[in-house]
Amino acid sequence: MPDLPVFEGCQVIERLRTGPVADLYHAVQQPLGRPVLIKALSSSILPSSPFAASLEREAHVLAELHHPNILHVHDFVRRDDRMWLVLEYMDGFPLDELLRSVGKLPALAAAAIALELARALEHAHRNGVVHRDVEPRNVMVSKRGHVKLLNFSVAVDERLPTAPELLDGGTSFSGPLYLSPEQILGEPADPRSDLFSLGVVLYEMLSGKRPFDAPDDRTAAQRIRHDAAAPLARAVTGVPAPLERIVQRCLEKMPSDRFDTCEELVLALERFASESGVTSAHRQIAQALVQAGLTEEAPRSVIDPSRVLGDKITAPGLGWALRGLVGCFVALLVGGVVIEWWAQRSQAAPRAHRGAQELALAPKRPAYLRVVADPWANVIVDGERVDTTPFARAIPLSQGTHYVRLEHPNAPTERRTLSLAPGETVLLDVKMRIEGDAGLPDAAPTPAPDAGPETP
Repeated sequence: MPDLPVFEGCQVIERLRTGPVADLYHAVQQPLGRPVLIKALSSSILPSSPFAASLEREAHVLAELHHPNILHVHDFVRRDDRMWLVLEYMDGFPLDELLRSVGKLPALAAAAIALELARALEHAHRNGVVHRDVEPRNVMVSKRGHVKLLNFSVAVDERLPTAPELLDGGTSFSGPLYLSPEQILGEPADPRSDLFSLGVVLYEMLSGKRPFDAPDDRTAAQRIRHDAAAPLARAVTGVPAPLERIVQRCLEKMPSDRFDTCEELVLALERFASESGVTSAHRQIAQALVQAGLTEEAPRSVIDPSRVLGDKITAPGLGWALRGLVGCFVALLVGGVVIEWWAQRSQAAPRAHRGAQELALAPKRPAYLRVVADPWANVIVDGERVDTTPFARAIPLSQGTHYVRLEHPNAPTERRTLSLAPGETVLLDVKMRIEGDAGLPDAAPTPAPDAGPETP
């Protein structure tokens, strides 16, 4: 075994990865005995080098981000000839190694990982940080089903004066395969660039293939700029249509055609998970790891071992049953007394007081939105379908920023961002750009009553 470096206050166990700028180690922090990751500047690079600035910059970025899906930084150390980060440790698998092992993931598990990453990116974007390097090797999946986004060394932070060049190993190893079209062209990245990269990762998790793979980087870059990703249905079976639409939306060439924000993507993935019966992303991911044979048994908090291993459940003894019956009887008796007291108290309360309490739940001064669309359009506000024009009623909304989409089957989607003040009424009058006249519906479809949230 080659000699391992020594870091003050930490005992190195093994070297995990070596890169052109930084190396990654598994270590134990003393005297706490806490497992940590150490990301250290390569011995061939001096702390005074411009390449070293990315590591220090990453420390400042991570220190400002506090989210369960982002790797936490414990410490940053600079010496005359060395520099390193002490990071949170995860017992699990880098996503790229996980995919090499299993090929592809079940649709619900892949969606769960994407949801956790989208939550991490939403937090970063809200704090002015664009990651710019979202790819499987920068994602950790723990054996308990938790997901962490790492490697912010090339992230853009609006609070810091300069942006780092894409010099770290994360980008050079993978080439352009996860970059957005605007990054390929050298344009400034914005939050929607991260959404494109996450779409590539989700496509790969579902199909086992990257959507723009090519024999060389130049051809891959051309495909990212000009070619649409092959439909997932051609590459793999069993991907639900709503999830495929989410992937396609992320992979749009124009940033304006993707989700407007990462928050909108989170809502779409949460809606898909809910409609698919997924109650916990962690449980779904951990179950997939068990089924793939990567972990022997999921934690009790994730999956009941009796269902996985077929263990028999021993019935409790008679003594415990009698105690339970007595406890239930006492609880019912006490509960009945409390309910009767509360009912008498409620009847004595004046009606005016109860009415005032109910009214307090509604916004005191809502804003209103009226929409007129020619010839007609489905109106989606903040990811939920509200109604179909033409209609006269005003839509009550809370004050603040709202995202409005107008959709017609034969016209490009119209998007508007509105900032509403309390009591304000805004009229949105839009002419839909109908493409051709033949076979177009003259009237809007009759909306179903109580239409639920629309799936993007």
